[in-house]
Amino acid sequence: MLSKSQNKALWNAFREGNREAFQRIYELHSRELVGYGYKITSNVQLVEDSIHDLFIELWQSRANLSETDSIKFYLFRSLRNKIQRVQQRDVFYNATSMDMLPEVEEEDNFMEQKWLRPEGQEQLYRQLREGYQQLSPRQQQAIDLRFTHHFSNEEIARIMGINYQSACKFIYSALKILRETVRIFCVSLLLLSSFLTQRLF
Repeated sequence: MLSKSQNKALWNAFREGNREAFQRIYELHSRELVGYGYKITSNVQLVEDSIHDLFIELWQSRANLSETDSIKFYLFRSLRNKIQRVQQRDVFYNATSMDMLPEVEEEDNFMEQKWLRPEGQEQLYRQLREGYQQLSPRQQQAIDLRFTHHFSNEEIARIMGINYQSACKFIYSALKILRETVRIFCVSLLLLSSFLTQRLF
C-alpha cells in the first residue's frame, strides 16, 4: 500500500502526462474497482464499461484534475458516481441490472483464537457467509469498504453519497447481524477482513 506522499507523487506524475504512472495506477486499483463495482450493481457489462470509460476520461482530463493523496478514494468515488449516472439515464442498464464498532471482550478474544485454528475456520467462514447473505446491498457495500479497502467511516460516507451517521449505522447494523449469526464472539477486524478478502478475491 502506498503512503500518502507516494500516492501524491504518483498522481502528480500521471497528471503531468507520465504514461508509466497512469499504467501503475491502473495496475494498483483496477482489480479492486471491479470488486467494488459489483457491490454497486450485478450488471457485469455496466461495471466493465464504467471502469473502462473512467480510465479513458482520467487520461483525457488529466491536466485538469485536482491533487489527491488517496488515489483509491478518488477512483472509488468516481466509479460509483459514473455507475449511478448511467443507471439513472439508461433504461437498458436499469432493466438488467469505526466509530460505532462494538467492543471486543476478553472472552470473545479467547473464542476468536479457537476459531482461527484450521479446524474452526471452515465452519466460521460458512457462518459468516450465511450472515453476509442476510445483509442489504448497502450494508455489504459499507463493510466491504471498511474492512476490505480500509476506508474511514467519513470516507465511506462520501463514497456512498450518504451522511456520516448513516455510514456508521450501516457498518454497525451489519456487524450486529454477523455477530448474531456467528453467535459466540464479536466479529473482529482481523476475522472480517480475512473473510471478505477470501470472498472477493
